[in-house]
Amino acid sequence: MSTLRFPGRPFFAVAAAMSAAAMLAGCAGSQSGLTPQASTQSAPQSHALSLPDSSCTHQGNVRVKPCSVTLTVSAPEATVTVKAPKKDTVTEADNCGGETGIATVANEQGDTYIVTAGTTAGSCTATFTAKNKKGKQSGSATLSITNSV
Repeated sequence: MSTLRFPGRPFFAVAAAMSAAAMLAGCAGSQSGLTPQASTQSAPQSHALSLPDSSCTHQGNVRVKPCSVTLTVSAPEATVTVKAPKKDTVTEADNCGGETGIATVANEQGDTYIVTAGTTAGSCTATFTAKNKKGKQSGSATLSITNSV
């Protein structure tokens, strides 16, 4: 019967080094297994935040938020915010008909507008247009208004 003979120290040193390397690789493997989970969990959140509302219409750097309001008996007024480049001048035009029509849109202060229900039920739109210092249009955004009062 033959027996295998290994020199004492070099074999154990190599075996210990291989064991340590295997354990470290195992630890690294479990850490890398967590990394994709963390990135897939955070990716939908950041991606969802960057998706624009598909029903909003705008051009250039002008946005209205929310871009759609529904006025009811219990909520006959809504506040919207218009974002445009800081040095631009924003004007509003609508086909809502004022107090006796579907709604009134009025600038409250700065970039805040108040939409108030009129006496007629229906739908209309308000368009916010921004112009730069030279009078050139830099963008616009549309607000959809529904009055169900």
